[in-house]
Amino acid sequence: MRHPLLYLGFLLVLLSGALAIGGLVSAPGTDTPWASWLLLLADVGTLVVLVRLYFRRVEPASAPRHDEIQSLQRLAQLVQRGHTSAEVYRILLEAAVQTVHADAAWLDLDPTHPGFEGAGTSQYHGITAAQAEALRTGLQAHPAPEGDYLTNDLHLRPGFAKALPAFRSLIELPLRGLHFSYGTLYLLKVKPHTFDRADLSILQTFTSQAVLSIENLELVQTSLANQRTQEELKIASQVQDSLIPKNLPTDNWFDISSHSLAAKEVGGDFYDFLHLPGRRLAVIIGDVSGKGVTAAFHMAQMKGIFHSLMQENPLAKNERDKFPVPSRFMAQANMALTHCLEKSSFITSSLYIIDYEQGGFVFARAGHCHTLYYHAMREEVFYFESQGLGLGIIRNESYEKHIKNQFYDYSPGDVMVIYTDGIVEARGGDGTEEYGEDRLKLRLEESYFQEAEDIKSFILDDLNSFTHGHPIHDDQTLLVIKFKSAQPLPLA
Repeated sequence: MRHPLLYLGFLLVLLSGALAIGGLVSAPGTDTPWASWLLLLADVGTLVVLVRLYFRRVEPASAPRHDEIQSLQRLAQLVQRGHTSAEVYRILLEAAVQTVHADAAWLDLDPTHPGFEGAGTSQYHGITAAQAEALRTGLQAHPAPEGDYLTNDLHLRPGFAKALPAFRSLIELPLRGLHFSYGTLYLLKVKPHTFDRADLSILQTFTSQAVLSIENLELVQTSLANQRTQEELKIASQVQDSLIPKNLPTDNWFDISSHSLAAKEVGGDFYDFLHLPGRRLAVIIGDVSGKGVTAAFHMAQMKGIFHSLMQENPLAKNERDKFPVPSRFMAQANMALTHCLEKSSFITSSLYIIDYEQGGFVFARAGHCHTLYYHAMREEVFYFESQGLGLGIIRNESYEKHIKNQFYDYSPGDVMVIYTDGIVEARGGDGTEEYGEDRLKLRLEESYFQEAEDIKSFILDDLNSFTHGHPIHDDQTLLVIKFKSAQPLPLA
């Protein structure tokens, strides 16, 4: 619909023309009717302007700009289809150029935020990287006031007339999210005063939609990554659980009970048993430094090393030398771990070989927690103060000098408590107090007369009461071995 003033203009021109013609007709004998002729010429010129205005293509002020809508739809569709942030940036640049009819544009991306992806940090349209750098340098030297994103004539700003004379109008829009700055969008036109506030408003809508799209994509990617991680941890937990002995060794000579709890989905604590010829049992316990998947991986390696090294040596001269003593095992394990253990990692461990026929055991401690022991005949609870260095700390043949075997004869009713530091370093009270070796010793003094399972439960109940309300911060492993009073008769 044409503006009502346009029709009023036609009416006034017609009335004015009629008056001019009337003046010429009423004064045919006048030599110079200049006023009437000038009025008539003015009316003709005005009529030509009005006719051009009448037939000019008119768009209603409220009519939507379809290119804007289509560009916004494309941005929204990228999120729904799960495309990458690099594609969102590309669509943003193309849509912005098309919508405001820019002669050139470029997009500077910030590679420091976590969700950044793509081969480069800038994208260009109708401008070279050198031209953009010249303008970028000028903008850094002479930044616009805060919140002023529109420059109608760059030549009026200091430092720009010579640096980049080809472009005069500029819009610069930051891409800001809730937590990160994603970059800046720049649009240029050759002529001055060719961007307006409507263009700026449209572009702000574009950039807001693009940032929202990128943040949504990053949330989706983070969610998928977390889901994959949880699935992988679940599998790792199942694998590790399969490595923990379910069927404990049983014999008339001893009673064993065990407990294992990881601080995370997977842990670095381990223990295992292996029957050896000659009525002997090898018991190993260990703790890998660190937590999580890496520690669990090294835990599996250590268990593999245990089973490999504790196999029979066919070249041994006698039966008892077919299997390595604990100190020799630790030296061989240390050498094996040299090739697969990170330099920042180490493993503490203790290996016990219990000899039923001889009524004793030999063990070596590689930096692990001290063994807690109850001696039935002396009615005494104490710790074995043995020396030893963790595996992986010294990675050469000199390591064997730091590992010593310790022999001990046991009696019926003796109790051996083997554990990892997650037990004695468990926190309670105000969160800084540790359970400690002294408290663990007191619990054994109060429960040594019970079966191994009951001793273990008694210690764990006290531990859980002590740590109530505090999260577990380290893997916990506890083994209780009680040597039985009634032993079978020797074989004939």
